[in-house]
Amino acid sequence: MENINRMNRRQFLSGCLATAATTCAAETMDAARAENVSATIDPNLVVIVADIHVALPWSEQKYRTGREYPHVNGKIAELVEELLKLRPLPANVIGLGDISLAFSEEKEYAICRRLLKPLEDAGIKVTHTLGNHDRIAEFLTAYPEYAGRVRFGDKIVSEVSTPNADFILLDSHVECAEDQRGKYETCCGHGCGKEQLEWLKERVASATKPTFVCAHHQASETGALKTATRAPSVFGYLHGHHHHWMTNYLIDGYSKNAKTMLQVGFPTFGLDSDVGYGIMRIGKNGA
Repeated sequence: MENINRMNRRQFLSGCLATAATTCAAETMDAARAENVSATIDPNLVVIVADIHVALPWSEQKYRTGREYPHVNGKIAELVEELLKLRPLPANVIGLGDISLAFSEEKEYAICRRLLKPLEDAGIKVTHTLGNHDRIAEFLTAYPEYAGRVRFGDKIVSEVSTPNADFILLDSHVECAEDQRGKYETCCGHGCGKEQLEWLKERVASATKPTFVCAHHQASETGALKTATRAPSVFGYLHGHHHHWMTNYLIDGYSKNAKTMLQVGFPTFGLDSDVGYGIMRIGKNGA
């Protein structure tokens, strides 16, 4: 913990995210270099994606939205194609929830896994957390391996470790009763719950590397704001949900001992006009 305490959060996060829109990410690559470099995997390269909202045709929707988004799955396929062109390849892709278009149907998760399979085939680990349009039972039909992870009721916590930093993926979805599905949305609120937050407090207190706390919702909506800002090991909070880029500082207190931390919100990928993802390269002294 001594090394973590000496680090400055703002310095560590300086330039941490290279944004990439779907129309320009591949163009930022040096094409000649990409062709000549083998597809090695960089364990310190992480891609952050939020709100992919896998779509079904209206005729196949069990809980009818009355809307179709035929372009969305094609955009996800474009995302996969772009990521596979990166040199080196990222070791990890982190998904910040809302895998489902609206009402968390089993087929959406099966489609998601199929669309992202080329990443797994290339040796890239994909790790999801759940958002307000997701439900745990339907998610587990396509991702049964998550059932054995840290569990708090219907919430699953995942962790992603890299040589120089760790990522904790909190679960902030709160499910509606079955009879409310198809009327409003899948989720009836947001929050991590007392048990998950107590676990987080203990986890970051024992962390030996810089740590990023991640969830679908903002820190103020998950209940993790004070835990994240007060823990010396936590260097940033990453979330989705709002479908557009957001950057602001979390503040705990107003005295000379106030704690601040960068919070970054990511856009949707494919559903709305603000489309993109983040690329984080993590060094020993900064990201």
